[in-house]
Amino acid sequence: MGKVILITGASSGLGKALAEILSSREHIVYGTSRRPCATPLPYRMIFMEVKDENSIRSGIQHIIEQEGRIDVVINNAGIGLAGPTEQIRLDNIRELLDINVLGVVRVCQAVLPHMRARRSGRIINISSIGAVIGLPYRGLYCASKSAVSIMTESLRMEIAPFGIQACCVRAGDTRTNINANRIKDVGDGGPAYLERFNRVYAAIDREVNEGMPAEEAARQIARLVDRSRLRRYYTVGKPLQRAALWVKRLLPDAAFEKLMANYSGM
Repeated sequence: MGKVILITGASSGLGKALAEILSSREHIVYGTSRRPCATPLPYRMIFMEVKDENSIRSGIQHIIEQEGRIDVVINNAGIGLAGPTEQIRLDNIRELLDINVLGVVRVCQAVLPHMRARRSGRIINISSIGAVIGLPYRGLYCASKSAVSIMTESLRMEIAPFGIQACCVRAGDTRTNINANRIKDVGDGGPAYLERFNRVYAAIDREVNEGMPAEEAARQIARLVDRSRLRRYYTVGKPLQRAALWVKRLLPDAAFEKLMANYSGM
């Protein structure tokens, strides 16, 4: 019997690839978007704005009314933000945290009462390798994903007595449209960071364009839907990026920071 799966941010990129793969495996998939497409799809698309609690609760209630349950939630919706920490506008930081962190919290708070009632369910939160490794000019983005990661660790212990599991996926660069949607903010603080930032930003775009295909990342994440027990963390990405997690543990701080600065194009 297929599971009922909710995937936030499923209109493109990784979320869309996950919806396609999981629906092809006979699961009942609901994807969310702020602008649902009218084109027929092998999965259902519903409106949901993760910044709006009422929108989330309405979307989840619709699924419960249609299917009677939600077995799996994949919190994938998110945005990118790049810029010098000193100069990024606070409005853009608030937008980032509202979507990447509070959006995950809102979805969890809305769906968990239904899962607790059935004493069953799983939550898969999409984080980033950047949650473990601070990346220059993406410090606030990394912080948002680190918040999701550590929140998931706590959540696992809180919901385990109710038969619910949670895990966090630390994803490396994936070929999606995040480059087009990323907020780029160099503020009004003058040219102090501009030359280095432009070099690093070009490297960011290049890494995404050369990243793991969204379909391959989705295939790896989709396996978690049917796994009997979920670990805290799973890492998905190109070998060099996965290896960086181990290198950080082994190298002295100064050596690792120099390595990352060079890799980032500084």
